[in-house]
Amino acid sequence: MVDFHPSAAEAEIAARARAYARDTLVHQAEAADAGRFPTGAVADLAELGLLAIKSPAAFGGAGLTQVAYVSALREIAWACGSTAVTMAVTNMTGEMIALFGDDDQRERWLRPLATGAFAVGAFALSEPSAGSDAASLQTRAVRSDDGESYRLDGRKAWITSGDRAGVVLVMARTGDAGAKGISAFLVDPGADGFGVLRHESKMGLRGSSTVGLSFEGVAVPTRDRLGPEGIGFRVAMTALDGGRCGIGAQAVGIASAALEALVQGLGERKLVDRQLGLEQMVDFRIADMATRLHAAWLLVLRASQRKDAGLPMTREAAMAKVFATEAANFVCQRAMELATTHGLQTQGRIARALRDVRVSRIYEGTSEVQRIVIARELVAAL
Repeated sequence: MVDFHPSAAEAEIAARARAYARDTLVHQAEAADAGRFPTGAVADLAELGLLAIKSPAAFGGAGLTQVAYVSALREIAWACGSTAVTMAVTNMTGEMIALFGDDDQRERWLRPLATGAFAVGAFALSEPSAGSDAASLQTRAVRSDDGESYRLDGRKAWITSGDRAGVVLVMARTGDAGAKGISAFLVDPGADGFGVLRHESKMGLRGSSTVGLSFEGVAVPTRDRLGPEGIGFRVAMTALDGGRCGIGAQAVGIASAALEALVQGLGERKLVDRQLGLEQMVDFRIADMATRLHAAWLLVLRASQRKDAGLPMTREAAMAKVFATEAANFVCQRAMELATTHGLQTQGRIARALRDVRVSRIYEGTSEVQRIVIARELVAAL
């Protein structure tokens, strides 16, 4: 039997995130939309315990569940999508250090992430010629003759917070072609040869920094390899399974803000709708929008609960992401169609939501990739 009631701890952190989102963060969203990185908001999230929700308390994390994480993330996304994606990637980076790292790595890299000393974390998997097919990545790490370090060379693309991070989790090839030849490394952005490339000018999530990264002979100590050689692809896929639930939660949060703004603004157009005979049509559309978001949220919770229970959830995470992100895009598009002229203004919440939510169908696996994953998992289960 599925129980969608949160525990006391899960409900408390969601309420903490909600209070901050509605009392403070929502008033900063317009500045983030204009391109300002939410430095102050990220510091606030660290103070509230929202940057390492699933990481162990022994290393500064909150020690909570995936359900707690997606619940808090949905609330932050309601207020500011840019802050939400920055929070999400930092949590994902920290969780991988917690899962695959040793205590020394957790102390040196995870604790500063959790407490805000590093500001944020970054996850570097995608490359200019290796996006959806991550197993074909070309960034290479060659071990030194004395075995004490690796030389890292290559490029990464579309890296969230790559220029702001205190640690970058980098996937690089240490062996032959294919997934089994990939390892994971914790890289100090201050290292010689680490470079930040172009800042992307984006349609939405403008306050979130997205950059390319270059590695030119970056020396990475062997002690900063995350786990043994050859498990980098597993690290990446583990991160993406949990991350896809997070993207679903972000999308639901963003679209919920658009729906709320629409409903609040309907009073301006009720008389016109009645005169045109459109009142019931608008009601029906709003009902469809709310129903899709509710179903999307249940899918996100279901996948998250499976993760917390230690059950396989690759299929469920893909289902949650593809349904939630497409439902959220539907809701934001419908909200724009039904909005008054005020809602159509560039700085309006509905317009911002429509621009912010679009990328949710692309990053951490496109909708098409999710469908491939779902079909593959279903066939494998036969």
